[in-house]
Amino acid sequence: MSPTDSLLGIEGLAVQRVERRRDIHVWARPKERLACVHCLHTAVRIKATYRRTLKHSRQGNQLLVLHLSVPKYHCPGCQRYFRHRFAGIRPRLRATEAYRLEVFEAHEGGSASAS
Repeated sequence: MSPTDSLLGIEGLAVQRVERRRDIHVWARPKERLACVHCLHTAVRIKATYRRTLKHSRQGNQLLVLHLSVPKYHCPGCQRYFRHRFAGIRPRLRATEAYRLEVFEAHEGGSASAS
């Protein structure tokens, strides 16, 4: 496991590139293909890919932004489509569960500032 993989803390991601600007930007993709979530057929094909941009966590005073390349699979067994799922990343949200927990813990007494 590389240091960047342990930095993210999300299983099954292959880090492609890391850039430090005002924030830390990490580009990643899945390490391997999933079996079909409907019929467990293993020979699925990638129909398309799409990008997800997620706030992941804070490293010191910098926000870690995760740019995921997420495949959309097609199963020849059941003829259904599905997208790759990651632990700690819920569908249709723009922040990971780790970041949402950080915001929840920093939110005290009706104020979002952590002072």
